[in-house]
Amino acid sequence: MPESTPADPRDLFSILDEDVEWDYVGAFPEIRTAHGPAEVREFLREWAEAFDDFSFQAEEMVDAGNSVVVHVRQRGLGKETGAEVENHAWQVFTLRNGKVVHCRGYETKVQALDAVGLSE
Repeated sequence: MPESTPADPRDLFSILDEDVEWDYVGAFPEIRTAHGPAEVREFLREWAEAFDDFSFQAEEMVDAGNSVVVHVRQRGLGKETGAEVENHAWQVFTLRNGKVVHCRGYETKVQALDAVGLSE
């Protein structure tokens, strides 16, 4: 697969529904749910603040009807250590009227596909 371009978070923020619910479980070290675009922005800001040169990219997407399963690669340099960090996660974005109304993270593709009723 060709190298993808790092995502611009403004693209994501522009498609968040006012009532978005974003579950940070499974693929993230924190268990936390953000409600609404402002809380989602704050969580992502806090997450990215731990790194220098932080970026994220959508590596693969699977159409699942009213949801999209996305393989996300995050990379950065730890601010305190300078160590290069790379994380891979699967997220299921549920859409309504072209806006993200729910997002949940998963550790594996199988888990994410199972969540939307698909299997490999």
